[in-house]
Amino acid sequence: METLTTVLLVAGAGVLVWFTYKNVTRNPQAFSKENTSRSIFTLGILALILIAVIAMLVYLLKNF
Repeated sequence: METLTTVLLVAGAGVLVWFTYKNVTRNPQAFSKENTSRSIFTLGILALILIAVIAMLVYLLKNF
């Protein structure tokens, strides 16, 4: 069973690398400075929201 799992994981990783390569070659402007800056800003906002949600859940657990 371990061999089958390893083979499937390697094949899945290969497919993921292939799709990533094809996507980057078809869309080279995806890594422009403007797009990267916008993505980092969005990830920062989502991180702050996640921190707030976890803080609220911890607060609720401490009070109940």
